[in-house]
Amino acid sequence: MTKNINLSIIGKPNVGKSTFFNKLLGSNISKVSDISGTTVFPISHVKNFKDLSINLVDLGGLKRKSKSYEKQQKMITFETIKQLKISDLVFFIMDGSDEITKNDKQLFKLILNQLKNVIVIINKIDLIKNDIKKKENYFKFFFSQNYPNILLKPIFISALKNVRREFLLKKIFEIYNSSNLLISNQQVNQALKIITQKHQPVYSKKSRPIIKFLKHVNSKPMIFKAFGNKLTHLGKDYKNFFIKKLLENLKIYNQVVVIKYINNKNPYNKK
Repeated sequence: MTKNINLSIIGKPNVGKSTFFNKLLGSNISKVSDISGTTVFPISHVKNFKDLSINLVDLGGLKRKSKSYEKQQKMITFETIKQLKISDLVFFIMDGSDEITKNDKQLFKLILNQLKNVIVIINKIDLIKNDIKKKENYFKFFFSQNYPNILLKPIFISALKNVRREFLLKKIFEIYNSSNLLISNQQVNQALKIITQKHQPVYSKKSRPIIKFLKHVNSKPMIFKAFGNKLTHLGKDYKNFFIKKLLENLKIYNQVVVIKYINNKNPYNKK
């Protein structure tokens, strides 16, 4: 039985979205140009891989909010947001020869706010003139430090020279399968035990918040419920630490995770 997945390619103008789209499909379907705004309306094409039918969509480059009021750019923004809402997975494309910009940050926040699974592609590494390893560490550090609710391994490519098509298709297939599964209570609570044994929440008002149970309750988007005492007193720093360690222990990559903290509830009660 064929399974379907909607996959959007998003990024600021001129990061190589259309080139990447064409190379991933193995055909020159989307027009490529150095001129900003070449792609206005979404361009889609279906790519089959194993039993997965991938509806791949090339979207126009999104500009910063302060520069997105021209008629054409407003249309690009409208079409991109509409497509993003129905996407199961997003390729977020960045320019590896450039610094991370405010535009990049706004776009990535938009994707995360929609709770979308995402693969970060750092393109144009063939244009990096200095130490490539240093630039790779720059991007890896940015994502690991600023987004605790998703675990990412940016993929570095040159869309003009080396797209690693088979590797990326396998990655899409893996994320699709993992995002449709619920993790067992035993596995989740083993991770909880490991995390809390190493680092418990700090005391608040002479008592310590305690996370007693953890339950995976939804896969799309990925939502966990944490049950325990005094959880309303958990600080933001600990919540960020906890979700990052949970992702690492369960080896959950490319998927935005939400944890809902609930006081004094039985996680096995279906009501």
